Amino acid sequence: MKLGKHTLVIDGNYFLHSRLFVLPRPKGKQLLKDEEGKSQLMRKLCIDFASEVRKLTPFVDQIVVAVDSKSWRKDLFPTAEYKGTRVADDSVNWSNVFDTYEEWQKILESKGVIIHKVSGAEADDILFGWSTQLNNEGKNCIVWTGDRDLIQLVNYNQATDAYTLWYYNSKRTLLAFEGFEDVLSKSKVNDMSNDDLLFNIGSESVMQDQLKDDFKSWIIKNGVTIQEINCDDFIFSKILQGDKSDNIKSVVTWTKRTSSGSIRNYSITEKQALLILAKYTETEGEFHIDHFFNKDRVTLLVSIVHEIVGRSTLEEIRIRFNQNLDLMLLHYNTIPEGIQKGIYAEIEKDLLKETNLSNLSQMEKILEGTDWNSKRSTGSGAPKGYDAFANLKKEEEKPAPPKHINELF
Repeated sequence: MKLGKHTLVIDGNYFLHSRLFVLPRPKGKQLLKDEEGKSQLMRKLCIDFASEVRKLTPFVDQIVVAVDSKSWRKDLFPTAEYKGTRVADDSVNWSNVFDTYEEWQKILESKGVIIHKVSGAEADDILFGWSTQLNNEGKNCIVWTGDRDLIQLVNYNQATDAYTLWYYNSKRTLLAFEGFEDVLSKSKVNDMSNDDLLFNIGSESVMQDQLKDDFKSWIIKNGVTIQEINCDDFIFSKILQGDKSDNIKSVVTWTKRTSSGSIRNYSITEKQALLILAKYTETEGEFHIDHFFNKDRVTLLVSIVHEIVGRSTLEEIRIRFNQNLDLMLLHYNTIPEGIQKGIYAEIEKDLLKETNLSNLSQMEKILEGTDWNSKRSTGSGAPKGYDAFANLKKEEEKPAPPKHINELF
């Protein structure tokens, strides 16, 4: 591994769905009903992937795509509960979607991208495994996703001076740990004399400073907004509130009849969660994730929730809290040992692999040598020279508005 370089770890499920639902919908037909639709999806996946790779090439030397398997969480909790509200959209031919997605994975793998899928593990578990292992090894990690649940992976490992960032490319948003600005602006070269600099050309310090400069240039050129967050406080609030998108309830829920006579559901709000956190830190000091695994501290937390919110018994709050902890927190103490062993065994095999990004910088290069490269989805009766993907290609060519460095740091 090259010290200072980053591994780009992609949330495959997010990447697929965020590209699928921007495709033009054929009138009166299912999305991806036929070969034309499959070809559109394949090209869209490759165009957007290649576009981002070109921008990240100066400071990325390894790419991983994390792929979902049937989740251990659904075995632990009934399907009707965990993600039980998700219903397949019958306006989409899902068989063709996943056939195309699997084919895309095989193509990327043949080009040197690491495709990581482990039986029983969600992509979230795999992303956790990679980010923690990379940081422990002194390697920086960028998690490319739009899933806010994965903000909890933002990290800075002081022992190895390595970090994990959360990157949402559609919004050009980068979430980082508190103090990221200081780490990025720290320069070892600035402290060297001219003579020292001359003798250290090509040294680790000089190379690290160059990578930081490349990173800052990418931020400015692409209009990326950086926000520093306290990751522990984020997950504290998240577990108390639950997650409606995954059908995970708040640790306290209640109903109330409105003036019109209808029944309305209520749960812990972000404001209440912050009040609970403030009350907790009054006696326990700054909150750390490890507090969730201390019996006395959990008892205190449950009592504070009961005091501020009420509506449930202490035992009901404790049961719901423990369930949310298992379902939502990505941690060594929550992911089953067998699943972790499978994840880290695969990571160990691929940890030192580097990805040749030059093979991935254009859609044509990615699809080179495949049947997909010759498939031109023009539809029946299309005029000569018509390209159904012209609008898709334009998306990657739109320059982002530049931001002045002082606005970011």
